[in-house]
Amino acid sequence: MAPIYYYQIPYFEQYKIQKDRPWPWLDEREKVRRAFWDLSARSIKITAINLGMILPVMSTAKVFWIDEMLGTVNPRAFDTSDEHWPSPVENARNIILLAILHEFGFYVTHRMSHAYPALYRYHKVHHEYKINTTLAAQHNHPVDHVLSIGGPALLAVSLVNPHSVSVFQWTIYTMMGNLDDHVGYAFPWSPVRWFPFSAGTDEHEFHHSKNMGCFGSKLSIFNSLFGGYDCYLEKKLE
Repeated sequence: MAPIYYYQIPYFEQYKIQKDRPWPWLDEREKVRRAFWDLSARSIKITAINLGMILPVMSTAKVFWIDEMLGTVNPRAFDTSDEHWPSPVENARNIILLAILHEFGFYVTHRMSHAYPALYRYHKVHHEYKINTTLAAQHNHPVDHVLSIGGPALLAVSLVNPHSVSVFQWTIYTMMGNLDDHVGYAFPWSPVRWFPFSAGTDEHEFHHSKNMGCFGSKLSIFNSLFGGYDCYLEKKLE
């Protein structure tokens, strides 16, 4: 994304979500530009901690401790034999279940993080971005990362208990969706938005800019069922 951000190519800029606000690194105010670069440097450090330390620890705990505790050990999870390799139907079913369960877990924990000050003190780190770039994707306080990112993922994988190849494909989809949520552009060709009930990138951008509503991520299901779209739809009608 760096070349697209840097060169301001008109073809891509037509899909910029917050067209009424300049990118912070182009803002005429020096303090805004300096604050953006300081925030970007912090994001790189936070992302390194979350993906380089917390994610491996949680993944290891899932395989060697949580599965034993919950009785969800899947002896064929890493078996590559034809007998235990998931069929296309089984694979698709499990990826869909993982996506729905993870989305539900994220919606609940995200909404809780806005409702309870004790949780928002950690979640507010993510909201330091009012205009998103891809650096915002993993800009979470470690506590918030465990609660609203890693926690729902572990819950989904433990409940579905799929083959590791299904987990791998779903993880790629989830990571792409997270980047797409924070890219700052609503690209119509984004593959994570091709599926039924997918949520638009502008929804999460609205959430960052207004700090309200649109508590889901890649799917619109739970915002529609349990609330989260009222203020977003009112803004779109203005």
